[in-house]
This record gives sequence, structure tokens and C-alpha cells, in this order.
Amino acid sequence: MMEEQTTVEGSIANQHKPESDAALDRTSLTESTLDRSLPTPQRLEGDGSPRPSSLDEGRREESSQRSRPFSIQFEVDVVQLLLVILSVATRLWRLGFPRAVVFDELHFAKYASLYLQRIFFFDSHPPLGKMLLALAGGYSGFEGDINFDRIGAEFSPQFPVYQLRLPPAVMGSLVVPLIYQICVELKMSRWSALLAGMFVLLDNALLVQSRFMLMEGMLLFFMCLTIYSFLKFRSLTHREFSVPWFFWLFLTGISFTCTLSVKYVGVFTAIVVLLLCAKDFWFMLTDNYRSDFNLIKHLIARLTFLIGVPVTFYILVFYIHLSILIKAGPHDNIMTSAFQASLEGGLAALTKGQPLHVSFGSQITLRPTYHTGGKPCWLHSHAHVYPLRYSDGRGSSHQQQVTCYVFKDINNWWIVKHPDSDSMVVDDPPKPIEHGDLIQLVHGITSRALNSHDVAAPITPQNQEVTCYIDYNVTMPAQNLWRVEVINRDTDGHKWQTIKSHIRLVHVNTSQALKSTGKQLPEWGFHQLEISTDRIINQEATVWNVEEHRFTKSVEKDQQAREIAQSEMIPLEPTHLSFWTKFTELQLKMLMGKAEEMEHKYSTEPIEWPFMDKNVAYWMSPNSNAQIHLLGNPVIWYLGTLSVFGYSALLVFYLLRRRRGWFDLTTGEWNHFVFIAELLIGGYFLHYLPFFLTDSTLFLHSYLPCVIFKILAATALIDHLYVVSHRFPVLPSTVKYVTVGIILCTIYSFYKLSVFTYGGTALTPQQITDLMWRESWDFLIHVRV
Repeated sequence: MMEEQTTVEGSIANQHKPESDAALDRTSLTESTLDRSLPTPQRLEGDGSPRPSSLDEGRREESSQRSRPFSIQFEVDVVQLLLVILSVATRLWRLGFPRAVVFDELHFAKYASLYLQRIFFFDSHPPLGKMLLALAGGYSGFEGDINFDRIGAEFSPQFPVYQLRLPPAVMGSLVVPLIYQICVELKMSRWSALLAGMFVLLDNALLVQSRFMLMEGMLLFFMCLTIYSFLKFRSLTHREFSVPWFFWLFLTGISFTCTLSVKYVGVFTAIVVLLLCAKDFWFMLTDNYRSDFNLIKHLIARLTFLIGVPVTFYILVFYIHLSILIKAGPHDNIMTSAFQASLEGGLAALTKGQPLHVSFGSQITLRPTYHTGGKPCWLHSHAHVYPLRYSDGRGSSHQQQVTCYVFKDINNWWIVKHPDSDSMVVDDPPKPIEHGDLIQLVHGITSRALNSHDVAAPITPQNQEVTCYIDYNVTMPAQNLWRVEVINRDTDGHKWQTIKSHIRLVHVNTSQALKSTGKQLPEWGFHQLEISTDRIINQEATVWNVEEHRFTKSVEKDQQAREIAQSEMIPLEPTHLSFWTKFTELQLKMLMGKAEEMEHKYSTEPIEWPFMDKNVAYWMSPNSNAQIHLLGNPVIWYLGTLSVFGYSALLVFYLLRRRRGWFDLTTGEWNHFVFIAELLIGGYFLHYLPFFLTDSTLFLHSYLPCVIFKILAATALIDHLYVVSHRFPVLPSTVKYVTVGIILCTIYSFYKLSVFTYGGTALTPQQITDLMWRESWDFLIHVRV
């Protein structure tokens, strides 16, 4: 550096020298050049021997390097390595304890066992996390045999508790070094990165959720990997279209796909990344130094690796899922009849070999294709009538009840009758029913026809009541004609087919369609679901399909009833559905299905999460007050929440200052400050606010992705305050001392609450009371210890 300065100064000085001095300088320069061109005399060592020249030394060094073995040089971040060791130690210590079902392990351990038995199950979240648990179980030799049915139940000796808890624990451990690296990529100091890593390491809630067969440990790992990959990709703008550039772009897409393939809340991580990528590309369009071809390449690369690859990988996850689960199970009744029939056993055993086309004289069961309220049911009737008057004072027809029943039952069977014939036996050859044909539906057990009339339905009075007609010899004639409308006739033909055909039954007299409202009847209706007719024909709730089907063989009504009660189908060949058909149906059920609402002692509202108003009890020892709770570190949670609003307030402050012409930050510093706000503050609210729109039962663990973002926000705020504090003499020391105080409080809080993290300490009632730092916290105490 000194040589460069000397050269520059000399050049400037020469510009102001007189011509004589300049000539002398040129003469000196020439002489110096001639001197360098002459052979350099050899320098002598002390003993008179010639000293080797620099050229000889260079040749010897080159020869020495050629003779060296191949070697690799690498650097180790000791601080990050220490964080990894501590993270793995805290997550894996006593991982097999307790050897009992902890909270939602009740569900996820069962899902893993069903995978290993290849039995179909339904869950509203994607399958990747559950498949990883099953993979760990299968690798350990577990065959899927389980014997637990409640939280706190002991696992059998053959159940690989440690192995199934290992994937979430390992992935949860890797969140700590990923947070450290994210801070480094966000250009924070290494001390700030260490602080963020310590916050994640010492948060009790993140620790608890990573130690059991739960999804959040894997979810947070993939979420942090997504953010880190995106930041690495973004930092390689100077190496566009290089191998590392493509690698980090590819890993970004795969990571956020894995995030949302564990739980759908991961879609918010994908949205954050996609929005920031779109913003970066938008600003690239203003760069006049970029050619159109360069911009097109950037667009194609982003669309390929952030849209195409994720969609392909997401579909692949479900392809593996559906390829494994080929047997009927406890949850398959939520799917359509065609889906159930494609599974081995269950409905498939009943539907294989049944007649394809519904004919006059067919015995059928009907179910709505759309499950209002998420409950599958079947058209049903029984020998009970509607009450004379409902609770609101309205009168009824006092006819036989028609309902939708959520269980399979002999009262779900109906016989399709031709209106102009008294026979209910199938003709030889059978006469298939087609789109537009008129039919009557006769209840198989009570032999009464499906009927509707101008009487208000019991629960939805704007609709018409549906009954099975009883002739009371009054001025209320039967209105029991129905027109069959095959909705998917363009693809599956005009004939009414078993399972495949989606139909509407339109009441001829009133032109209203048969509908399952999904609303529950009172006690007089045995709490079954209401059936009515609706003048709005074109809606999902009016679509039905035949699930089970056979031909009526006996002319006698009593024999027909006995056939319905005793019949058993003989399987001939399986029903096949394409992957795309099953994938589409499963996606619609998962995305559109209404989550079940339930009351739970530890359920919470989103407004209670930022300051951790309530805890969640996960497990309690049957013999002592040892217990495990989902409870975060209050120091970290309070600091993080305040930092989110503090960073936002600082952003507004800078904006107002810049509006007034005061630029506290350089353009580069300001752009980076805004980018951090977009990524961390935007990510926090995008993962938090949508929960205010849901009606499902929520628990504290839904907030854990937000905890990651607010920890990063807290670290970013402290790092920024420390940097800008150097403009004032006293502030840097103040920021340091306050940060040290926060760290000490964090460690103390973690230590005191760790008894609820690991659950290995038999606490006394007084110790539990002392740890209730907030009145809203609810710990458990045995009446007798």
C-alpha cells in the first residue's frame, strides 16, 4: 500500500517539476533500466560461497511443491462447531425418556405404523414428515405393531422409541447452526450470529418440540434451510449461472417444498422466498447493462427451480405416499366410493364383482360425493316419523324420516323401481337407467318410497322436507318421482354406473334436488344428518353416487329385506384408479376439508402466543409430579416480540427521516436494512396473521415458526443498534452490557424451566407453584405424591 502511495505522489510531483528536473528524472530512469538489464552479481555468504539467487530459490520451491502430496485446506468455525455440539447434546440427551406417548405422538406414531403396514390413512397435512418417521421405524426393524390408545400410555418393549424420535431431534439440532449461518449471510457480526444461535439453543419450546415424534422439528429445519439457501443464492450475483449459483437456487426450491410437504404452514415460507425473488428480478429489469437474453435466462432459471422443480418434487412425495398405502384402513371412508374401492380390502371387497350399470330392480346405497362438515354419510331411513311440531312451533308432515347416516347400516339400502311397474326385480336382460330417466326409490327395509313435498325441512326451513311416504288417507298425495341427471355423462357415458357416475336426483313435482345439508338433527332424529331438497340445483351438496350395488332377485318383499340384511358380495377383480385421479381427490380433501373443532384445556388463540400466556401439558408421570410442558423461554419470547415491533418502529423512523432529507444510513446500508425487514418482519407476520382467520383448534406449537423469525429479528436489531451506537461515546458499552444481561437472564430462565423440558425431575407441589411465573400458566400436581 505504501508503494502505491509513493508512485502516485511521484507522478503528481512530476507534473509540477521544471523541464530540466524532468529531464534529469528521465535520465535516471533510463540508467536504472539499464542497470536492471545487466547481469546481477552473485552475493556471497559469510564464508565466501555464492548466495543462491531469487530465481534459484523459486525453482527449488516449485520443485518442492511438485513433490508434496495432494492436500486439502479447510477452516473450522470453532464457535459454530461448539453450538452444534451443544445443540446435539441438548436434543439427544435422554431422548428415549419418557418411554410413553407424549402429546401428538399418539397420532404420528400410529401414522408411522400404518405406513409400515401399508394401510391407508387420512391426515390434513402432507406426508413427508410422517414418511421420515416411518423410514426410521422400518430401518430399525419395526413392523408397525402398536398397542397404545391414549397420551401417557407406555410403549411396548418392541417399539423403537429412540429411533423414531431421532429424525426430529437431529433436524432440530441442525436448526442452531443454520440460524448462525443465516445471521452471517445477513452480514451480522459473528458475535450477533452467536447470540442468535444461543437463543435457539436455549429456548425450551424449540427444544421440547424437537425431542419427540412431532413435525415441528423437521418443519423448522427445512424452513431455516430454505432461508439459508436463498441467502446463499442471493449472495452469488457476481457468479451468475455458475454451478454454486444453480446449486443454491435448486436447494432453495427443494427446501421450501420439503417445508410445506411436512405441514402446509410451510407454504408461507415459500411465499416469502418467492416474493423476494420476484422483487429482485423486478429490479433487474431496470439494469440497462443486462441484455434481454440475460434477463430471459434469469426468468427461466427461476421458474424452473422455484416453480417447476418444487411442483415435481411435491407430486413425487404424494406418489410415494399413495404407492405405499394400498390397503383399506380406518380413515378411507372419508374418500369417495371410487377411491375406497381401489384399496385392498374394506369397500373393495364389497364392490368387486358388483354390476356396473344401475338398472330398474337394482339395490343400491347412495352417498353424497361432497361431505358437508367433513363427515361421509349414506342416504338412510328408518321406521320413525318426524314430530308433529318442531321446537320452533312449525308443523311437519309426520311422515317417515329420511336422513343421512354416518355409519354403514342395512337401512341405507334402496331399491330402484320403474314408475310404471310394480315389479322390483331386475329384468332379463337388465334395463340400465340413463340420464333423464324417471325412477322411484323404495326403502329396502320399510318398503316405502322416497318422497318430497311443499313442507319446510326441519333444520333448514328454506328447503323442502324429504320423507318416505306413508298413506294416512289425507289430502297429501304421494310425490315420489325423481329424475336422474348424470353429471359426468360427457366422460363416463349417459348410463348410470356404479361408483363412477355422479348424479343428481331432481324431484319431478317441485324441480328441487335431493341434498345433504350436513346439519345435525335433534334427539328425535337420533342426531343423524338432515336430508332435504333445494331449489338451487347446481351445487356440490346435491351430487350423489352409488357405492354398493346388487340386483334384486326375489319377488317377495320379505325375502328382499332378508337379502339386503344377509347379502355378501363376492370379489372378482379390483377397481383401479389412476394416480392423478387419487392425487387430485386427496388434495381436494386435504385443502378444502374443514378441520374438526374441539374443546381442549390447553388450546389457545393466536393473540395469546407472542407473550406465551398459556403452556401445553405434554406428559406427566403416573408416579410423581415429573412432567413435560411446551413452554418457551420467557426472556427470548418477550425480547423477540418487542424486537419485531422495535425493528418496525425503527424502519418507520428512518423512513420519516429520509422523507425530511436526513439520511442516517448510506444507500447500501438502507437497502440492506429494508431487506432484513422484508425477510424477517415480513416473514414473522406472514406466518402469524393467517391463524386469526382459521376456526380450527390451535395450540402453541403453531407459533414456533414465528419464534425463529422473531429471534432473528431480535438479533438483527441488537446488531444494528451496536453498529450505529459507535456514533455516540457511551452507547457501545451500554449495548454490550445490556446484551450480556439478556444472555444471563436467558440462561437462568432456561435452567429453571428445564425441569418441564426433560421431565426427569420429581417436583414437589411447592416447587411447581414457585415456577408458575404467570397466573395463566397451568402445571399439573398429583393430589397424592
